Parts: sequence; structure tokens; C-alpha cells
Amino acid sequence: MGIAGRLGGVLLLSGAAVACPLVARGVTTTVYVDRTAGCSDAGPGTSDTPYCTVVKGVSKLAPGFTLYVGDGTYSETVKPAVSGTASAPITVTAWPGRHPVIAPASYGANITSRAYITVSGLTFTGTRYDGVYVSGSHDITISGNTVTGAGRPASGQTAYGISIRSSTSSVVSGNDVNHNNGTGILITSGSTGILVSENSAAFNADGFRRNANGINVISPGNTVLRNVTHDNEDSGIQFYPGGNDNLAALNVTYNNGDHGIDDLNVTGGRLISNTVYRNCTTGINVEGTSGNYLVYDNVAVDNGVYPTYNGIACSRRAGNIGIWDSAPASTTVDHNLVWLTKSGKMYAFGTTYTSLAAMQAATHQEAHGVQADPLFASASTWDLRLQAGSAAIDRGDSGVSGAQSTDIGGLPRVDDPATPNTFAEGPRPYDDLGAYEYQP
Repeated sequence: MGIAGRLGGVLLLSGAAVACPLVARGVTTTVYVDRTAGCSDAGPGTSDTPYCTVVKGVSKLAPGFTLYVGDGTYSETVKPAVSGTASAPITVTAWPGRHPVIAPASYGANITSRAYITVSGLTFTGTRYDGVYVSGSHDITISGNTVTGAGRPASGQTAYGISIRSSTSSVVSGNDVNHNNGTGILITSGSTGILVSENSAAFNADGFRRNANGINVISPGNTVLRNVTHDNEDSGIQFYPGGNDNLAALNVTYNNGDHGIDDLNVTGGRLISNTVYRNCTTGINVEGTSGNYLVYDNVAVDNGVYPTYNGIACSRRAGNIGIWDSAPASTTVDHNLVWLTKSGKMYAFGTTYTSLAAMQAATHQEAHGVQADPLFASASTWDLRLQAGSAAIDRGDSGVSGAQSTDIGGLPRVDDPATPNTFAEGPRPYDDLGAYEYQP
């Protein structure tokens, strides 16, 4: 199951219509590349006579320009030499109706020390290094791309699908990041203010060790929102040392080789309204020196109950939600639904419990939690939407920090007239638990 990614806005500018101090009036601000038909790198780069190479097209970019890339496979890196501006960004995107493939031996896109650039609608495949590499930049948008096959499954040769490094105020949205030989999406090295939203990150694996995540955040102050991560070699979403004060909300993460959402030695995190199903170990995991966490409004089902995942032993920390080590002292959990269809650990809060009731009695946490079947639409086909009668309906806390007014698909919060709002809290006393809002 996936969610359709929304492409970032493609800015179509006409020099005759839009005044831009950096582009002379009357000069075209659209450039075309298509190696499959009537192209010439000596030509004008118009839709009638496009350039043949991405390198030539990129060399013509200036603030306010859009580069359209047409059909064909290009063994070249998208590497803009200039930045856009807030009022005149640069866009590199697929020519509407065409399907360009970027497959160089190096990076697919390399955006270093740049600003106000959008890369959208392209397919990056088989790159030796990261499919899309952003470093030392700000106001970059990577949207609606497919990134697959980056790196090689050998020590020292792995690569990320998309990596954001030492960058700020940027967006990674609506991308399909799959089958890379390394983590799908990496946010690291001082990157902050990054929105990672509506991506699908699946089947990413180093291939020779259990290490690759769907999304890995090792930097503070970012938002991971409305993503689907599944069948990754390690955890679906991971926050590791350095990844403090991040928000993960409305994500669906299932069938991953470690945790659904993993938090190790990080502080100030918020895990709100996620659906976490059948991961190898603890579904939602907060451990080590992690602290000051909020874990609210999640649905966690059948995590840590299967012995192996693709040959990987799952006999490590188990449970649908696990708060371990020094984390319980400053972590608050409430309004979560947990459920097991086979025997296992239901919850951990310093100590493991086989029922929510036992955990509540021992810790006085999860006062509004529930142990019940969420009534997924079709768990066997990974359709984790709620059906009528689910105990997750109208049970959330809409006032908790990080709660969202719409669900993973952008559908509004609605009050189910068949469900009493006995356990709900906040300004909307009818938010559902997990990533999906039941629409009665």
C-alpha cells in the first residue's frame, strides 16, 4: 500500500510576463532536454530543439528558470552551478508526459551550497553514490522522484537513496525510495527544519548486515510526517544520537527487520498518531538515555512476536510499545492502542508486561490506552485503515503537541456518531488513533 506523493509546485515563468532582476526581460526562462528526438547541444534548448544532455541544460540555469528533462536515460549528474532566490527559484523536473531516467556512475543529483532549488518528477537509478545528495544548502525541495538501486551491497560501497546533510529549511516529499543498498532517506549532520513527508521508503537494505532503515534522522528539529515505510532491512523510521526534538506523526510502518519506529539516546521526541504493525522487534521503541518523550495516539499491533524476518532473528527486545533503560522516568505514554493476535509481550515500561492492564496498574501510565483489535481493513494485504467498530475510533488526544487536524491521506477528522467520545481529549474530542481517520 502506498500513498500518492504530491509533487512540489512547478514554477512556470515567462520572462515576458514576470519581472526578475536577474533575468533579462524577453529572455526565455524554460530550458528543455530530450535526447530521444531532434536534440542538439548546440541548439537553442527549446521544446522544438531541446538539448541532448542534462549537463548542457543545467549549465543554462539561472534564478527563475525551469529545466524540463524529457525521455531517455542520462548517465549524468544533476548538479546546478547556481542558486535560485526566494522570489525566483530554480526547478529541474520531468517534461510533462515524459519519463526521464538519471543513471550516472556518481551521484544522481548533487546539490551542494545551493538554495531555492526544486528537483522533481525524475527517476534516479543505479547510482554508485547517493541517488540525491544535498549538502550545505537551504530551501531545497526534493519531491515526487523515484530513487532506486543506489550503492552496492558490500562494505564501503553502500549509499543512501536521498541524503540531506548540513542543510536547513528544506522538503523531502512524495518520493518513492526503494531497493537502495543503504538507508532510503537520511537526515544528518546538522540539518534542521527539514520536512520529510508523504514518502514511501521500502525494501532498502545494505544486503550484508542488518543496518538500512527506511528513514534515518540524526539531526534535531525535523518533522517526519505521513510516510509509509515497510520491508526495510532495519527499522522503518529511526532517530539516533543527535536526532533530538523531532516529530514523527501519521506514519505507517510495517514489516521492517527491526523496529517500526526506533529512538536511541535522543531527547524531546514526539511520536504521535502512527500505525505500527508486525515489525521484527518492538514496534515503537524508546531506549538508552532517551528522555522527555511523548508517545500518544498510536496503534501498535503484532510487533515482536515473529521469530525471524527474512532470516534475521527477532529475539531481541519485544513488545508493541517499549520504553526501556532510563527512558521511563521522563516519558509519557497515553491514548495508545495495543493488540496481539498471538502470544507475546504487549508493552514494556522498564519491565515487560503481557497485558496493558498490568502495565497500567504498575506504572499509572496509559490511563486512556486500550488493548483491543483495531479492526484493520485487511491486515494480510497491509491495508491498515480502520473499520467500523474499531476501538481506535474517537479515542485520541487532539490537544497533544504534534497532533494533526487531518490524517495520513489528508482526510479530515470526523466524529463517528456510532462511537461515544468517552476516552477522547483535546479541542476535537473525536480524533482516531493511528495514522488513519475512519470516515463514517
